[in-house]
Amino acid sequence: MSVVTIWLLSGVIGILLELLLPGLIVIFFGCGAVLTGLAAWIFPSLALNGQLIVFTVSSVSLLLIFRKMLKNKFFHKNNTPEPIEEIDTEFIGKTAKALSTFEQGRGKVEFKGTSWEAISQDSIQEGDLVIINARESITLTVSKL
Repeated sequence: MSVVTIWLLSGVIGILLELLLPGLIVIFFGCGAVLTGLAAWIFPSLALNGQLIVFTVSSVSLLLIFRKMLKNKFFHKNNTPEPIEEIDTEFIGKTAKALSTFEQGRGKVEFKGTSWEAISQDSIQEGDLVIINARESITLTVSKL
């Protein structure tokens, strides 16, 4: 089997493997192998070192140039993230239960079955019901109900 045939078969196998493996990466190495096979066919005296350089440069170049573009085109979800205001309405004004006594204005509350870090200027004891006033990342700002 000739070197050209090995590179071309490796390329086709790499491209087909992309159908089985997620991530949109293997296809670029398959394309690099196909390009290396074509280079070995056009330049029959191309040594193994040269073939490996062609394979590496072409695979990495294709990966860096086209992966993000193709990933956005084919795998971009049409679900756009909710605006922060809509996410906050899920929290603000709702009640939660204090899981701990707040010390130095910090404690934990339970909201929708999940434990959240919380801060408050009020004196809150374990078991008190609180109202959520704001959310910043994973910390809720609460006040005594």
